[in-house]
Amino acid sequence: MLKRILRGLAKTGKWTLIVIAVIGVLVYLPSRLGWYGIYAKRYVISLSGNPMSPARAWYDPQELVAGSDFMPLEAWLEGQNPIDPAVYEEAASWAGQQRSDSLVVLYKGRLAHASYFNDQAPESEFSTHSLTKVLTSILVGHAIADGHMESVDQPAADFLPEWDTNERRGITVRDLLNMAGGLEETFAFYPGSARLARTMGTDIVTANLDVGIYAPPGTAFSHANPNSQVAGIVVERAIGMRFADYLSEKLWAPLGLRDGWLLLDREDGMVHTDCCMWTAIEDWALIGQALMQNGCYAGQQVIPAGWVDEMTTPSAANENYGMQLWLGTSHEPLRKYDPSIEFMGNLHSEPFVADDLFFLDGAGDQRLYMIPSRELVILRTGKDGPEWDDAVLPNLFTRAVDSIGGRPAETLPTRADLNAACLSSG
Repeated sequence: MLKRILRGLAKTGKWTLIVIAVIGVLVYLPSRLGWYGIYAKRYVISLSGNPMSPARAWYDPQELVAGSDFMPLEAWLEGQNPIDPAVYEEAASWAGQQRSDSLVVLYKGRLAHASYFNDQAPESEFSTHSLTKVLTSILVGHAIADGHMESVDQPAADFLPEWDTNERRGITVRDLLNMAGGLEETFAFYPGSARLARTMGTDIVTANLDVGIYAPPGTAFSHANPNSQVAGIVVERAIGMRFADYLSEKLWAPLGLRDGWLLLDREDGMVHTDCCMWTAIEDWALIGQALMQNGCYAGQQVIPAGWVDEMTTPSAANENYGMQLWLGTSHEPLRKYDPSIEFMGNLHSEPFVADDLFFLDGAGDQRLYMIPSRELVILRTGKDGPEWDDAVLPNLFTRAVDSIGGRPAETLPTRADLNAACLSSG
């Protein structure tokens, strides 16, 4: 009897291996190579690794955001950096424990520290995940300044005829940027689901414009990708040109950044403005410096005057969120992406020391902190940290700057002060 059972298992195992091999030959490998289209390729790649951070091939096709001649950051000369070297050592050690790929710190506009892990370098490209979202907010400011849009309070339906006659008519551009459009995010990941149509489908315009409504506009906060993607669609329709070209013209080239790459739903299709631009690591430190200085960099106003003030104004739906960026208005021990979802949040073990801090947050604990009053920009890239705490790095460096002394608290600079100093330097 035992021999018969073993022979049966052997036969079953053999046929199981044959079936797996056939599936691999007829389904997985052709899909992985793109023979069955973009959707199938992305789906099988996401199954074979971390679906939140898939292999680079998942992101093809992409659209170029042309940069210009990169100007290296000016670094502090050895021995002149006033922050205690032990602070950088402590920060780098903690970052390494949190599976970081990089930790870059700017102080007073100069490169103060850079640690790179896992064979990464300043020019290494990474998926920015939701750091990408802030770029749409910046371009809305440019679109208004250029006369393509009336104001941020203009109905999104003015640019979306698909929304002109339904319940979405009342959603404004501000609502979308504040993550308060009332658009419903779903989390079903089976083939053909609405979620996958929005993340890896080949028509993300239709998939996002058809998303459901769960709350009146402006009343409920939910860090949901459809808000950011629809805002990007609005920008592209308002300006009448490719989003990537406008981003290059208005921000990427003026900042002197390296070429970047936006994720496309298909060749010549719509770019993702909700996620996943690939750029050089160091370039985001420059973006942070420009945001911290109210849109000025190297003597040039690269973001319209006054627009960063709009971006950092607390929204009615969430005082810790502005326009596609996070604020430190009040302390939340667990900062949630959606108040109704318990498992999605980030630890903040203590309040931010600096009350003017604002920051960008991307999956995998990609972070860009900006602290105008201490003239600090802190960039961290990498994978999800096992004990990630959003209070650690900004508070460590804020306290380090405060310990230098020599300036009373009432004379700490504001973004307006930094903007004026930047413009005068040009």
